[in-house]
Amino acid sequence: MLSHYKKIATIILISIIAVFIITSSTKYNEVTLNNLFTNSTSENKKVAIIFSTPGLGDKSFNDLCYDGALKAQEELGVEFDYSEPKSEDDYEKICREYAQSQNYELIISIGLDHEASVSKVSKEFLDQKFSIIDSKIELPNVSSIYTNWPEQTFLNGVMAGLITKYENNSLNKSNSLGVILGRDMQHLNEGAIGFEAGAKYVNPDINIIVGVVDDFANPAKAKEIALSMYNKGVRYIQHIAGESGLGVFAAAKEADKYAFGIDDNQNLFEPNHIVSTATRYANEIVYNEIKSITNKTWKDGVHKFGIKENIIGYTTEGSNVDIPPRIIEVVEDIKTQIIEGKIKIPSSKIELEKWVKENQYKN
Repeated sequence: MLSHYKKIATIILISIIAVFIITSSTKYNEVTLNNLFTNSTSENKKVAIIFSTPGLGDKSFNDLCYDGALKAQEELGVEFDYSEPKSEDDYEKICREYAQSQNYELIISIGLDHEASVSKVSKEFLDQKFSIIDSKIELPNVSSIYTNWPEQTFLNGVMAGLITKYENNSLNKSNSLGVILGRDMQHLNEGAIGFEAGAKYVNPDINIIVGVVDDFANPAKAKEIALSMYNKGVRYIQHIAGESGLGVFAAAKEADKYAFGIDDNQNLFEPNHIVSTATRYANEIVYNEIKSITNKTWKDGVHKFGIKENIIGYTTEGSNVDIPPRIIEVVEDIKTQIIEGKIKIPSSKIELEKWVKENQYKN
């Protein structure tokens, strides 16, 4: 009789264990399958990002790129490591260390000043994929992303030129505009040319004053340069100066004048004094580069983006500056013409002089 109960107890115990195993196995499979379907495209994918000096916190280019990486991490499940070099001398060392580790599917360098390091290191690690933003270098394992700088600032120039023209007709104000660059670099100079071309397209007699901070992280010096321009009669300044641009905004407020932002929407920093921002969605550029790794569409070569691709443009959102509707209508008309390929914007001083003589906006 006792033996009979032992057999029953054994059968019950075996049944309980079997149910537990089946249940646990089912739960495990559910979790595994869920992970498989949600993370299949990003499995084992990791990216490294090397920012430009002065690094994060510039409230512009670097911060936008970081936002793009965060978006890729959240939506695609791609993890990333990043570095904020203290100086440009560190670029090559950091890039090589990332490549030597063989832990990264893609190494992204942020800014034209990384060209030398990417060119050198990419030749040493031909199986490693590299991406660089603001560059035109052509190498077999490098994706160079170049945004159309003259296009980016052109529409802000149009707006500034029109506002100044209408102000002069009614208030006899100065016919000068300012541009402040972070450094004397080719792509920034192209941005200055774009702004000048836009202004002269609608106001050919306007004068452009250009200043250079020679530092992307010196708002105090940028403010000093901006105040000097404002004191000379300039009422509107376009900055292309990274974090230093915050000094331009401070000067605009102090002098009760106006400024234009760059890259990320900066209108909210001083909404009563920032007219518009020449936007560049660097966050989408970084996101798309990372996404191309997950869906295996990454390609080397030079990739150029402009207004037509909706990567650059302008926005007045967040600004309290009153812009007459007729000015916005003209800006939008010109934007459409750029998208349709009817307007080709110059990128050098020599091209600009000839272009202005041959191109004037007609209502």
